[in-house]
Amino acid sequence: MNPVSVLPSIADAVDAQRRGRLTATALIESARDRAARHADLNALASVDWEQALAEAAACDREAAAGSLRGPLHGVPVSIKDLFKVRGHTMRAGTRARLPVFEQVEARAVGRLREAGALIFATTQMHEIALGATGENEWTGDVKNPFDPARQSGGSSSGAGVAVASGIGLAALGSDTGGSVRIPANFCGVVGFKPSFGAVSLEGALPLSWSFDHAGPLARGVDDARWMFEVLSGRSTRHGAVARRPRLAVPRAWLAARLDTPVREVFERTLATLAGSGAELLDVAPAALDRAWTCYTPIVRAEAAYVHRQALADGGQGFSASVSTPMRDGQQLPAQAYLDAQRQAHEVRAELSALLASVDAMMLPTAAILPPLRGQADVRIAGVAIPVRQLVLGQTLPFNVAGVPALTLPMGRAGDLPVGLQIVGAFDADARVLALARWCEERLAAPGAR
Repeated sequence: MNPVSVLPSIADAVDAQRRGRLTATALIESARDRAARHADLNALASVDWEQALAEAAACDREAAAGSLRGPLHGVPVSIKDLFKVRGHTMRAGTRARLPVFEQVEARAVGRLREAGALIFATTQMHEIALGATGENEWTGDVKNPFDPARQSGGSSSGAGVAVASGIGLAALGSDTGGSVRIPANFCGVVGFKPSFGAVSLEGALPLSWSFDHAGPLARGVDDARWMFEVLSGRSTRHGAVARRPRLAVPRAWLAARLDTPVREVFERTLATLAGSGAELLDVAPAALDRAWTCYTPIVRAEAAYVHRQALADGGQGFSASVSTPMRDGQQLPAQAYLDAQRQAHEVRAELSALLASVDAMMLPTAAILPPLRGQADVRIAGVAIPVRQLVLGQTLPFNVAGVPALTLPMGRAGDLPVGLQIVGAFDADARVLALARWCEERLAAPGAR
């Protein structure tokens, strides 16, 4: 069997195994070779190659006998290190004591395994998922595959780097304020945050139960769709794109936020989509700014509650960058928490009403290119703005609203990727995936970028 030099899509990988043209062993060996080649990027938290190869050999024997386990038969998938995975110790990127879990394996991981996926590794992450940079003083920074001096994004940092580097065909991440979409954006891959509750978080370490989501990172929209169907148990066949899709663009809100390289790529993308028949509608939802004010207190308070025992014992093992905001969350008055929840409800209602009137909202996934590791601010139009605000500010409103949001590469600014975020109405996951595939095809056309 020839070694895997060009990675196939998930559908092609499964079909090739069915036809005897590819083995699961070859896919795992490819992942192992690429992991060794890109070891300095620090994508993997734990891996047992011997066990992975043994499981791959079992898949190969079954395929040779004409039996496939499911739609992900023999497909190598990595898992963010806040999901319980059989045979791996969950650490969530911290040295602190974590809450006790009854589950041996997270439900989402179990669904992947039941579908035939080879769960071969866990991936590095921002400590307890409370951050978006991929920098971690305990486990080391996860480095951007396009430029190791830059941030990979977080908190599903290792998942984004693994997929971008070909260490497996897909990954499972979590997303509380952008933690699937931000690393997918910075690493030049596809990341999908489904509607709230579509993918089970049973057996995963919570950050904020109000906003936590789980979703896939993959090399293309079709692979993300394939993963979503398995993870959610939902079909996306009914997803369709209107002949003239109506796309909302918050231009006024973006005007003061976008760095010039991102703006230029985005404007070219909008021109391409308009030239393909899309109707672009300017919108000005106040909820995009209001989401920021209610998101932070809710996440910090709920994270502090999740880790209350470790904090009560002194908080040893947490870095200052995560213990400080959790201490703030502990001190938040109940009235302030309830007020933030009321604001979140209003944000959800406003964004839901807007998204119900269009096919999707379009905006860059982040306002800036991947920052340098350790960089805290970026100057936009001469004003220093925190990186956190320019990154999470583009993604967290859609966690507050609980609606599906997907990022896909829309071009490059120099050598760095720029992501397009597609946001749909609640439970319109199939439509978002179909529209993302429509955009992906048009942006891949010669001269589109």
